[in-house]
Amino acid sequence: MTMQNSDITVVVQGPVQSLPERLQDEGITQRCLNSVRNHLPGARVVLSTWADQDLGGLEFDELVINEDPGPNIIGYGRNGEPRKENTNRQIISTMGGLRRVTTRYAMKLRADNYLTGTGFKELQQQYTARCDEFRILKERVVITNTLLRRYYRGYRVAFFLSDFFNFGLTEDVINIWDLPLLTDFPFDPGLKGAMQHRGAPARTTDVDQVLAELLIDKHREKPLNLQNIFDTSDGKLRQSDIFFANNFVVATPEEIGFGLPLKFTEGRQAKFSSMATCLARPEWQCHYRKYCDPELPADGEFMSLVKTRLMRFAFVPLKWLEYQPRSLRDRLRYRRAKRS
Repeated sequence: MTMQNSDITVVVQGPVQSLPERLQDEGITQRCLNSVRNHLPGARVVLSTWADQDLGGLEFDELVINEDPGPNIIGYGRNGEPRKENTNRQIISTMGGLRRVTTRYAMKLRADNYLTGTGFKELQQQYTARCDEFRILKERVVITNTLLRRYYRGYRVAFFLSDFFNFGLTEDVINIWDLPLLTDFPFDPGLKGAMQHRGAPARTTDVDQVLAELLIDKHREKPLNLQNIFDTSDGKLRQSDIFFANNFVVATPEEIGFGLPLKFTEGRQAKFSSMATCLARPEWQCHYRKYCDPELPADGEFMSLVKTRLMRFAFVPLKWLEYQPRSLRDRLRYRRAKRS
């Protein structure tokens, strides 16, 4: 059955203007909505945002105004100041829009991103083989490799489920985002002077890992139980590879057909860092072939894999060396605070 644009609803979620804690490119949401009309004429557009936003000049089919839960506290700095993220806001605004979707397919698009093409449609239907292990979604959902880390601070890491873009069956996109809200991390007065967060003194789990963990824990009796951002115990690296190979299609923004705000695209260092540390599509195809479809041709993968590994050889050890003094400092401060 051929996919038509009328079979797709695009949920554009998040604030449509800059906030003090989250600056946006000028006019980015208008660009986002216009890009959907240009590249997916006939698709339905749901804007899911917050109260008191200026909606002038924005074109959409349905508006959802959500109750703002505020930022969630993920930990505390050495001075006791809370460290905040907007994970609950993203869950609520995404689900607020997805609940209004009646079409077979849905796209989750942040209000500060935009479409540049329609590669996601072919990608979603291109890889059909599945395996039994970690099979969570009914079909694959297309996601970007942007910030889908394979390496972080020089370490191999697992389960970085990038939250920028989703496209697939509506029931699968809902599955990804129908999650419990996060509770605030409790403050321990006895540890004042040290960083406090999940996994301390190691660096706390990344928000993308938290999203993957919440999704996986809905479908397994044994919790994933990530201890910190670097936790690869109990076969988590292999499990992460299967999780992405069996439930997603991982591709670059250019392959998918979507654009990012300037803060993610400006500067050679940022681009090189992303290419050296994130899961490349040829790598994902290797995992897909290994776990799902041994018959997938390997056309054009070899040189891309060589290039990626050469970049990592140059970049990853430097990041590891750069991070070690900070890691040692945090551990010493944490131990001193616990003894005092």
